Amino acid sequence: MVLKYILVCILLLHINIYIYIYIDLNFLAASFYQKTEARQSHSPSAIVIGGGFAGIAAAHALKNAAFQVVLLESRDRIGGRVHTNYSFGFPVDMGAAWLHGVYNENPLASWIGRLGLPIYRTSGDNSALYDHDLESYALFDGDGHQVPQDLVEKVGKVEFEGLGELRSKDEEDEGLGELRSKDEEDEDI
Repeated sequence: MVLKYILVCILLLHINIYIYIYIDLNFLAASFYQKTEARQSHSPSAIVIGGGFAGIAAAHALKNAAFQVVLLESRDRIGGRVHTNYSFGFPVDMGAAWLHGVYNENPLASWIGRLGLPIYRTSGDNSALYDHDLESYALFDGDGHQVPQDLVEKVGKVEFEGLGELRSKDEEDEGLGELRSKDEEDEDI
């Protein structure tokens, strides 16, 4: 008895994104036995679970390989972490800005290391190796070029000192939406 379908589960880069592919075994048998009519009338099907970048890329690759593809996403949008947030009343692009946790928990860190790409610590890195000093920061300009380290340290010191001064002048925390509303009120005056 020949099973109609086989379930193949592929774990991509240890990032907990699973792609489930249902391959019609009749299609495979037809290709092995040179049954061209069966091959022409039926193409394999695939279901890709997850509409983030990996899922979209997998669906695209399968479609290009003549699979019939269904992409399933639990959210009301595709893109995974990458999306535009309108909760402040204006668009803010979110996600994929950086690869966080590269010194500890992010499984892509070893892959990046094998590629020989540089890894820079950021203030959002909760790594145990992160020492919260300005010397470990990397700053890039609008063209993607790294800013010289001495300038990074100067900018950081000015920024931290300025934030401290502002913090001492205002006792209450305000959200971005509140600050934006105040700014719009000032423009109306």
